[in-house]
Amino acid sequence: MEFFKKANYILYFFIAAYLILYQLSTFFIPFTFGIFFSMLIVPVSNFLETYKFSTLLSSLTATFIFFVSLGCLSYIFIFQFSQLAEQLPEIRDEIQSAIERIQLFIAAETGLSFERQQDMAERRTDTLWELVEPRITAFLSGIMDFSIGFLLTFVYVFLLLLNRHKFIDFIISMYSTGRKEENVRDALNKISRVVHQYLWGRIQVMTTLAVMYYITFLIFGLPFALLVTLFGALITVIPYIGPLVSGVVPITVAVIYFGDPYYILMFSLIIMVIQLIESYVLEPLIIGKEMKINALAVIVAIILGGIIWGIAGMILFVPILATIKIIANHSEGFKPVGYLLGK
Repeated sequence: MEFFKKANYILYFFIAAYLILYQLSTFFIPFTFGIFFSMLIVPVSNFLETYKFSTLLSSLTATFIFFVSLGCLSYIFIFQFSQLAEQLPEIRDEIQSAIERIQLFIAAETGLSFERQQDMAERRTDTLWELVEPRITAFLSGIMDFSIGFLLTFVYVFLLLLNRHKFIDFIISMYSTGRKEENVRDALNKISRVVHQYLWGRIQVMTTLAVMYYITFLIFGLPFALLVTLFGALITVIPYIGPLVSGVVPITVAVIYFGDPYYILMFSLIIMVIQLIESYVLEPLIIGKEMKINALAVIVAIILGGIIWGIAGMILFVPILATIKIIANHSEGFKPVGYLLGK
């Protein structure tokens, strides 16, 4: 009987959490980004304060530097994407030409008639284009909403940095002095360190991957090299799914625009090598094992994050899960949860 009561409490908790997070996503998404971004740049604010900057000025300066950096990156990405949107008719022609080249290759190797392949491909191409084109248009129309959330996030970043000492004192004051206070301080320090190392390490990995991608794309003459580089680097912020998409996109562009199959094969092999370097060399070396979350928990977090908050949830739920694990490890009643989430 006791087991069923606990199971009911857990079920009610998850239902309530889902409803709150889903219904209030407009508030929680920029606020959560604000929390993690403030943890990322708090060392900059602390550094400025060592040079006699006031808390207000150091918080404002750190937020402004971060805002300009992300603003420039967003402008470049949106500008490149708008150029891509303007060339959609030409891209469709290139896709059709690529399909015809593949059909000729299949006809030569398998004997399947070109006419039959063409009839099948035209129907699938039209269907695919009908699915893709509205989504591209919707993405462009959603830039305004993104910009509003983007600006709101930086308001949160500034206010969180400005009041960071007050928030820490508030959390600690909720516990009695002695071992509990030390435990809370240790948990807060670990959360800040893990989130900062994860985000900063992720930025370093994405930057290194972008450099390798861009050099490779320029050497092979890949169209839209800068846009594909930015997208390929940024999408890797989503664990497991991101790196796969990051590799598929440039190879797809190469299939569309490159005519020589051996040229495409060579390009694809190099992309695969870069992916292996990113996954098995850069990530363990730069990010390390600070997250210490098992793969099943990460996959579940990505899926639930995508269901509740979309792409933002797929990005945010992994560091949120790491935060929950640290809190559980520092709470007597929830240590089994920390054990379950850990590696």
